[in-house]
Amino acid sequence: MQQHRAGEQLWLELPPMSPSAPRRLLVFLHGAGSTPEAFAPVALAWQLKFPGAVVAILQALEPASEAPNRNWYDPAGISADHAPRIAAAADEVARRIAALQASCGVGGDRTTVVGFSQGATVALELARRSPERLAIVVAHAGRLARPVREGESISATVHLIHGELDTLMPVEHSKRSFRHLRAAGADVSLDIAADTGHAIDQSLVTLGTTRVLQTLFRGRSRKPPFPQPPSPETLQ
Repeated sequence: MQQHRAGEQLWLELPPMSPSAPRRLLVFLHGAGSTPEAFAPVALAWQLKFPGAVVAILQALEPASEAPNRNWYDPAGISADHAPRIAAAADEVARRIAALQASCGVGGDRTTVVGFSQGATVALELARRSPERLAIVVAHAGRLARPVREGESISATVHLIHGELDTLMPVEHSKRSFRHLRAAGADVSLDIAADTGHAIDQSLVTLGTTRVLQTLFRGRSRKPPFPQPPSPETLQ
């Protein structure tokens, strides 16, 4: 199902695969220069692990250079210029998630947001600006839009995933985000995928879903199937 407003697509929605499975809301934020339809294979792979979930792939806000592709914010200028644009995108995403939660009867405590690239950066900002809208963020190849403020507290669980060979969004961004999020008290993990660039393949989908399952069923598994995130000292 596609949700529209004044002729504009807001999101692509997929109903639960299994009505008897636990009800959740999975929200996906595609990368720069993409579309909800292009990101659908990733969302479907996630839904196979969470068959009771309503899936919504949100459409980004800004037209990209090649129609019908979209960006979440204008990438022009230096990174410091992006923060207000990212904040505006996160606020719009929060409004759309609120509408989805009302329509499907799922609260923020059962909402997971998965973002890639620009979408990951917006998802991280969303966790800071509207923490009531989500419980878990999975950020692939993203970064924090602004430094963590002194005394800032972040309640969401955040799983950072980044390709070691990413040249478009270097892995140092996720390493820095890990340090800042941990300092703010977030429950955060960092996985760096060897021999991987700026992309999400099936192995990274598996990694992301496993991290979320570990969060949901913490304590039931004696040994996680993936290495634990490095300590802050190794990320200096």
